Amino acid sequence: LRWGMTLVLSQTIVVPSIFICILSVFVEQSRESELRATLEAKASKELETSVEAVLATICDAVVLLSSSFRLLRPSPHLAGMLLGSSSSAVFMTDGNFIDLLVESDRDSFLQFMGDPSIHANMLHAHMRDANSSAVHFYHTKYLDLEGQSVHIIGVREDSEENRPQPPPQELQSSLSRQVVDEVWDRAHESRASSNNNNRSTASSISGSSDPMPLVEGDHAMSRCVWVDASSIDLMMVKCTPEFSAWSGPSGLNVGLLNWVAPVDQSNFYEFFHKALNHYVKCAQDGSESVGPGSIVLKLKPPHWGRSIETEAEIAEFCAGRSNSNSNDNNINEGRTEDSLSEPRILGCVSFKNIRKTRTTQKSSKSSSRLAAAAKRTMARPSPSAVASSSAGSAAPGKLQL
Repeated sequence: LRWGMTLVLSQTIVVPSIFICILSVFVEQSRESELRATLEAKASKELETSVEAVLATICDAVVLLSSSFRLLRPSPHLAGMLLGSSSSAVFMTDGNFIDLLVESDRDSFLQFMGDPSIHANMLHAHMRDANSSAVHFYHTKYLDLEGQSVHIIGVREDSEENRPQPPPQELQSSLSRQVVDEVWDRAHESRASSNNNNRSTASSISGSSDPMPLVEGDHAMSRCVWVDASSIDLMMVKCTPEFSAWSGPSGLNVGLLNWVAPVDQSNFYEFFHKALNHYVKCAQDGSESVGPGSIVLKLKPPHWGRSIETEAEIAEFCAGRSNSNSNDNNINEGRTEDSLSEPRILGCVSFKNIRKTRTTQKSSKSSSRLAAAAKRTMARPSPSAVASSSAGSAAPGKLQL
């Protein structure tokens, strides 16, 4: 009986104690898991805030998208960038971000978002607004507490400085075969009676990456480069040593138009062809050609790393061949080895530095100030003169006494 009572008592005490211990372990593990989840959520929120802050410094708008590419919160900055109302449904929470893209870029955007890479990447696309604005998308993603993908998209508008503008389509760069042949014949006849220095104006065109040949003669001390007038990008053919030293070495297959700042490309392209059309007209009429003057533009050769404002003018137009396989003996005989190659019209573009008038004005102002100060100094009596005059006036007083 005693042992039976002891067994019953032990069961009454031990079994609940074991249950309480097991329950305490589960509660502790649950609290630990909850605390870990809270800390992870806090760290994830801080990471999200940090990424958004970094993107906001370089982007015009930052949006959060769900795995189905719907906005997780409103984006008034995106609405302002696209000149849309911030109360529009597409900019509010749960709005479809794909509806903001032009149809031609939606497939590339879906492929871009489906990239399994965890590293940030970039996409160039166009968004729907009045001008179909070109933008850059910066994308990264992470998993939320439910294991769903959350996309962070930074949107930055693509400015004209970062995206080259093609030449306007209404300006035709191709010349008729009849005009080219007429100009070539005139230049070839005049070259036969000219000296060796004038022969240097007839050049050639090459599509290779060889360095541009240097030109000696009348233009050797000028910053001149000859370009193919029939090419869209005004491909450079030859240049003077002064131009090569000024802009750095360049190949024959490089277009001069690519060196011009995008904001000035259309104006320079139109300026060049205006001079070309005037030259062709004068060549056909036999009248004297007068250039259209000069144009101020920003030039950025690849060796500079920066753009500089310069003044460009069309020095002359001449005729050339498409290859440079000629030698001095054949030139002296009035023939070239590439006489069967296609003739081209070449334009000589000369570059000059912008004259600074502000320095001249400052120097003239300073010189006028110095002249005025000199006049005042001359008009003012010196201290010695004042002393002598005062002494002279005091002396007669003493004599009278």
